[in-house]
Amino acid sequence: MKLPAPATTRRLAALVGGRAAFRGTLLVANVALLAAWGSPVYAGYAQAMGGAAVLALIASTGIEKCALKLIPRLRHTVPLLVGVFVALAGLLLVAALAVLGGMLALGRNGPWPLAALAGLSQIGVGLNQVLVGLTRAIGKPARDVANHLVLSAALASGTAAALVLKITPVTFLALYAGTVAVLSLALLAGLRPDFRGLRRRTLKRAAVGTSLRMAVPDLAGGMTMSLMFLALSVAGAQAESTGLYMASTASSTLLNAFSYLLRILQPDVSRALHQRDLTAAYQRLSRWLRLLMLTGTPYVLAVLVLALTVLRPHGDAGVVILYIACVPVIFAVGSANYVMENATRQALHATAVGAALSLAVIGALAFVVVPWAGALGAVVLIAFGELIHAVAILRWLGPHSRQPTGVEHAR
Repeated sequence: MKLPAPATTRRLAALVGGRAAFRGTLLVANVALLAAWGSPVYAGYAQAMGGAAVLALIASTGIEKCALKLIPRLRHTVPLLVGVFVALAGLLLVAALAVLGGMLALGRNGPWPLAALAGLSQIGVGLNQVLVGLTRAIGKPARDVANHLVLSAALASGTAAALVLKITPVTFLALYAGTVAVLSLALLAGLRPDFRGLRRRTLKRAAVGTSLRMAVPDLAGGMTMSLMFLALSVAGAQAESTGLYMASTASSTLLNAFSYLLRILQPDVSRALHQRDLTAAYQRLSRWLRLLMLTGTPYVLAVLVLALTVLRPHGDAGVVILYIACVPVIFAVGSANYVMENATRQALHATAVGAALSLAVIGALAFVVVPWAGALGAVVLIAFGELIHAVAILRWLGPHSRQPTGVEHAR
């Protein structure tokens, strides 16, 4: 297997174009589906999809990011590493299905056929992203582009069927989940994993440990979003799920595009951050986060006051506007997390702990704030969660930005 070549303008354009087509289609599809099904039916669909969002993260749990970090550093064991990552993805698939079973038993995401298919589609998307990430990591980016173009076509076809043939959300999700499953099987066949790496303890420890740590920020973000939908359901404000789901879908188009660009560049970044003194980089990151805390905290508080006084009467549109207003904070902390997770093992551990702390605090506040402020409160809590993550990173950076870091090994 060959390693990913350095990023070129043509390669970046193709990869970003394929993902942009998918994200753009997803955004337009949700607007069209709202028109096709009407607000009450779409609210149930949004509740099911939003509540199951965390399953996509459970099914991926940092594998893609770990592969893009480790493969350039452990280039002599690529086939064995791929085998370990595929085996790990299989275990996470079982775990995600178990969590879905628990969610269905609780019955908080609507009627079980809709909730089950929403969960399966989210799990399928998570697994699919693991496989396309591994495909890119071994130097086959064209398959990533093809995968997302087919997904875009499937979304467009399903949406057209909803508009013209009046298919239900259950049928729509069944068709979409089936398409994702077929694409994932095709990607898996092309990887040709070597499972002999499972007998090498060092490889397993590096792959599993790094994957789990790199997954924590994404998993915490997904769990935070799912908690917001659960809090809306418990508060009897399920109708507000439409605004929150539309807002998260719209804003994630930009955020996911940026995140995807970072994933494409990650092999180069990983090589650049490996085996070098990171003191200067830590100092710049520390200054950046201090500025974010000084400006971001009053900004989010001001946005909350504005939302409760001006945006609340505008319903779903107000939620979308508020979410977009909070995107710069989410964007900034995500960038800091990216540097941390690709630096040393200690930095990766620190940002993972910060994300977990953020989830714990926001999870405790969700069932107090959301019943009071509805979806607007949920959005502001998401932004505050990012600031809590930033504080945790900044605290770790304090002494480390003043001391040489030395040479760090592959993890």
